[in-house]
Amino acid sequence: MKVRKLLLAAALAAGAPVFAQQNVDISGTEFQSGGGDAKLATVGREAAKSGKRVVVTAPQEWHGKIAAKIRAGGAADVVMKDGFYENVLVRVEEKPAEPPKPEPKPEPKRVASERVPVDVPGPKPTLPPPSEPAPAPVVSAPPPVAATAPAPVQHAPAPQASPPAAQQVAVAKPAVAPAPATPDVAKIQKRLEDSLNNGREAEGPLAVSGLRPGDFIFVDGAVRAVVRRESLRPRMFWLDGDLDLRRAELKELGANRYQVIDPIAGGTNYALREDRTAESKSLLAAVPPDNAPGRATFERDYNDGHSIDETITVEKLRSADIVYVGKGMAVVVRREGAKLTRYWLEGTLDLGQPGLQKDGTNKYKVISDTIR
Repeated sequence: MKVRKLLLAAALAAGAPVFAQQNVDISGTEFQSGGGDAKLATVGREAAKSGKRVVVTAPQEWHGKIAAKIRAGGAADVVMKDGFYENVLVRVEEKPAEPPKPEPKPEPKRVASERVPVDVPGPKPTLPPPSEPAPAPVVSAPPPVAATAPAPVQHAPAPQASPPAAQQVAVAKPAVAPAPATPDVAKIQKRLEDSLNNGREAEGPLAVSGLRPGDFIFVDGAVRAVVRRESLRPRMFWLDGDLDLRRAELKELGANRYQVIDPIAGGTNYALREDRTAESKSLLAAVPPDNAPGRATFERDYNDGHSIDETITVEKLRSADIVYVGKGMAVVVRREGAKLTRYWLEGTLDLGQPGLQKDGTNKYKVISDTIR
């Protein structure tokens, strides 16, 4: 009997859904390629069955697509949170308890003084009859008076005119402009921790000289957060010090989002991204060395951290390929059936040709089979 109970407990534990025990982390490349659709639908189906809610942290422009994929599995309660990092973090949690509804207050009783008077039946009071009018008194005629000259008529002084209205209006004092509100840094930091670090507190300050290639910088007013992904769990810091966000060592990913692509050089003399606008639109791409920081960044962002060993030339690009360009390098993502293959691009690529369509800061879609 005891053995049967153990076997039954083991079977129940094995059948427990995976989503209830751990979070679901989908990379940006996997989400955009459709590889995470099945995971999202499974989470939606299981959450709908259990009555729990699904909390998703992802970039705002992905919210509609993510919610549709989750609800395709079941009518789950989905809560979307803005995330600056280009991946999808999904967790399933219990729904918060609804606050108790306030009980209606009893209507206050009227006080005796507030009661409406009611007519009481009975005899009405009668008024006394009017008395007869008294006879008019007899007035004797006044004695005769000698005629005198009439008194002179005195005219009343003419009223003085009031001053014009313009002189009576008081001079208005100039309004004082209100002082600008001071931003609540603590509230901003809490919002960034919720969206970037799953509600966990940041580890502390990080100097500008401590930035590494691959770090992400997120700006919210006067607060700058740094997210570093060394493993499956990201690390978060507050950037300490002045940093010109126009520097060439930073790549702009979107509104208030940047990525460090080269070590930050010291000193006051540095290049700006605007300095590169006059350069040619052609990219000379080659396979980066194994120890190049840019290679590790590209392999992490576009191949889930795995090594990219294949190469492809510019002439062999074809329609539907995706090209991610960087400084002297580019990664090509090609769908072959249900599989995604990554290549290092070799050769000179004209980024302004009609066969390429820009789809992001450093992302291009190949829309023609003839690429030069």
